[in-house]
Amino acid sequence: MKSFSVTTTVEPPARLAFVDLTDDLWRAVKDSGATDGLALAFVLHTTCSLVINEWEEGLQEDLKRKLEGIAPPGNSYAHDDLRRRTQNLVQDERRNGHSHLAQMLVGATSQTIPVQGGEPVLGKWQRLFMIELDEPKPRSVIWQVIGI
Repeated sequence: MKSFSVTTTVEPPARLAFVDLTDDLWRAVKDSGATDGLALAFVLHTTCSLVINEWEEGLQEDLKRKLEGIAPPGNSYAHDDLRRRTQNLVQDERRNGHSHLAQMLVGATSQTIPVQGGEPVLGKWQRLFMIELDEPKPRSVIWQVIGI
């Protein structure tokens, strides 16, 4: 059994941008040398999500519209009320309760993909992508491949 790890930086162009990470997944699996096992993608941030789904512009538009309706940036969020909030505060704290809420509703900070024959196993239309739910900034993604 062997393990391989690498971290990449992703720079989404905008809030609610979809960034296709499928080529990065393939590269991590290839660089690991594993032929059978698992590939894990993990994003080190709480205001973006990793999703496996079809890469299709209409679907992305639908999800953006749904997220804007469920967790609009202009709403009032307890997370943003700095008179009440006492945990995890930093100087120049951003008001991004909508981003944290959207992340919990959309998905996960990680995805696990099987590796067979030295390749990640995805369905015909499946792609791995990150959704930026806050303001764009560099994001770190850890790739961990474990296998034989």
